[in-house]
Amino acid sequence: MLSRHRRYLGAVVAGFTGLLLLSNVIPDPLGRWEARTEYNPSASWDVRLQQGLRIAGEYLNDNFGFRATIPLMLRNFREEVSSPDTNNVYTGRNGQFFWGREGAPFQSSGALVRTQDVERFVFMIGEMQRILGPRGTKIVVALPPNAQSVDLDELPPWHDALNYPTTEYQLALDGLRAEGVTTVDLREVLREAPKPRFLETDTHWNVRSSMLAFNAVMRAADKPGWQLDMNTMLGHMYEIPAGDLLRTMRMPPDIKTHNFAPNVPVRASAPRPDPALLHHNVHPAFRSVAFDYAKTGPRVLIMGDSFTGGFWANLFVNSDASVVAWMHASRLVTGSCDFNFTDIERFAPDILIYARTERFFPCEAGDWPTGLPRPGMRGWPEGAAP
Repeated sequence: MLSRHRRYLGAVVAGFTGLLLLSNVIPDPLGRWEARTEYNPSASWDVRLQQGLRIAGEYLNDNFGFRATIPLMLRNFREEVSSPDTNNVYTGRNGQFFWGREGAPFQSSGALVRTQDVERFVFMIGEMQRILGPRGTKIVVALPPNAQSVDLDELPPWHDALNYPTTEYQLALDGLRAEGVTTVDLREVLREAPKPRFLETDTHWNVRSSMLAFNAVMRAADKPGWQLDMNTMLGHMYEIPAGDLLRTMRMPPDIKTHNFAPNVPVRASAPRPDPALLHHNVHPAFRSVAFDYAKTGPRVLIMGDSFTGGFWANLFVNSDASVVAWMHASRLVTGSCDFNFTDIERFAPDILIYARTERFFPCEAGDWPTGLPRPGMRGWPEGAAP
């Protein structure tokens, strides 16, 4: 016979296990009950299949298995015992949310400096300029920064101890400038901007910050006349759906998120595939596209990610560009430096804007653009920093 306390413990374990099993059929009281991926009925059948499968998976993840309730209860318990969970999202001094994964807090503070990966990135951009520069391409590098690199006064008190002299962002800027590459320090651009600079419940910047960054890039590209008039083209704030930070935290959906409405007139054509941009990111939302503006004029290519995708290519309303294209700066959404350089050569841009998010810009060992000479081919060992 089992002792009494073991019988009680067994009953607790059995009850908890049974509750977890039932959670697969019992709706989560904190579930979202809304689709996060937009379904496009006019898309091709394979894209519609991908969208349908993604929506079904998101629906099950968001609304069953107590995937919202259990993490929320755990986080509340850890806050009560003064042991907050910062693995995914953490809160700043005044309640601002910050992304805690992918090394973002340590990268922005300088506690994490992957010197070889940053040097590999610098060499990659320098090699691109050595090839494209003689062909008339001007390269501008502008890395959208982590919120931790901008909203310094909003960081939590424990972040004050992370105070190091060098960051990956600054190391990259210094290296690129030594290579003669035009750069924009978007940390400084956004620090000088009014708050809020980022969405309340999302890792991304808001429309105002995006437009200010665009203007800074246009100045750096020697196209000041291409800038946007912020007084007329930036609209009012309005409420938008909850962002990725909130979804990751499994918070109740009553926390509001706001963004600015852009008042930018439509000058570009509808997005179209470009015959030069053949190799796409694996995510269907990040396929390479081109926008036609005029029959003649400069050709612009933006290499970015979700910070610029679907928005920046439509901002060239004051330009004399003929076509503006956008391609993801990697093959994988969270990858880096594995795009296809031959696409860029085929497109032959007059202006190339490289705008990969700060936390994903370093080139990991093994990642390198297809068609671009590797460091190993120029005398450096394979996988080593130049």
